[in-house]
Amino acid sequence: MKIATETTPTPTLPRSTRGGGNTAPYPTSAPGTAPAPVRQRRAYGDMIRILGTIAVVTGHVCDMRLKPASRFALDTNWWVLNCIDSAMRWAVPAYVMLSGALLLDPNRTESAQTFYHKRLARIGVPLVFWSIVFMWFSVCVTGWVPTWQEAWLKLLSGKPYTHMHFIFRIAALYAITPMLRLFLRHASEKMVTGTVLIFLCLGMADSVRNAFTRTELSAFINFAPFLGYYLAGYWLRNANLSTGRFYAAVAVFVLSIVALAGGTGLLVRHFGFEWPPSPGLMLYDFLSPVRVVMALSGWLVLTHIFSNPWPASPSGRAAVSWLASITLGLYLVHPLFRDLIFYQGPLLGGRIILTGPPHWMWPNVWLGVPITAAVVYVSALVVAGILMKIPIVRRITG
Repeated sequence: MKIATETTPTPTLPRSTRGGGNTAPYPTSAPGTAPAPVRQRRAYGDMIRILGTIAVVTGHVCDMRLKPASRFALDTNWWVLNCIDSAMRWAVPAYVMLSGALLLDPNRTESAQTFYHKRLARIGVPLVFWSIVFMWFSVCVTGWVPTWQEAWLKLLSGKPYTHMHFIFRIAALYAITPMLRLFLRHASEKMVTGTVLIFLCLGMADSVRNAFTRTELSAFINFAPFLGYYLAGYWLRNANLSTGRFYAAVAVFVLSIVALAGGTGLLVRHFGFEWPPSPGLMLYDFLSPVRVVMALSGWLVLTHIFSNPWPASPSGRAAVSWLASITLGLYLVHPLFRDLIFYQGPLLGGRIILTGPPHWMWPNVWLGVPITAAVVYVSALVVAGILMKIPIVRRITG
């Protein structure tokens, strides 16, 4: 499996640099000096970003219809939504793992100050701007959050809107990256493996505990359970699978989806439906044991399939690179379109009532999910693409 050994300093889900998987050398060294190092982006990075964003949008569309009338009303439509939603839940862990694969290289020579400046410039403005936008949207438009006081409390929890949790977590992981690089520079392979497994096991135990206590960490510490994924990305960045192991990883990935969907159905029937942290949807949690297995096996499958630059043509790679560069902006804006689609009713007291998407968009669950997801994705893609073209405004897209 041929993978580039070095990467450009690009955040995950956040924008990638141009050029697909092509080599992107630094400027040539001056005469009489040592050659400048050539750094490459990992070939699989762009496709993980693109497929991950599609998975996130699709899963978020399913979420809008997933809640059953009761735990005894798990009809065929509910099971279809549950299966699709379950199959999409590898994406966020993959984003975090890709960040680890790209940014935890202990051979990087940039100072901590330089690293912080680059990361803050990329993610600081989007974090502040979109937190404000979505707090306003949830209080003044949808009414999902009844008061500004509750909106501020959600901000302190790192979730001014549901999807914003990722930005807060990745920002905190960036904050400790220089320290993790120092550890990785001196740690043996055995120690790195043990550290990854310890963090993942602690995260899984915390996930199960949170499901029954219905508690969550604050914005200041909610990155900690994701340390296992972050380090796992570095640990598995150069995974080299034989044909047999690749098919084994595919089998484990598929079985994890079946276990997640089937187990969730059984748990909802027993405990009822309530969004995580809750016993009924404990398997949907980011660090549930089933989801950890899904994330690791899915990572191995994707990095194997896209181990070389894809597609073969330069124009195709340019298109893939552009789509990858826009994934953070698309991720940030897509809930606006999803929620406005589902809030089709008239304004009541300045707020939109939830009536669901128009009939042409959601005639049934089989057509409703792909059609609605496509409308949301394309709308967010167009808006994010326009924002990226405006010199000052483009900073809010990362």
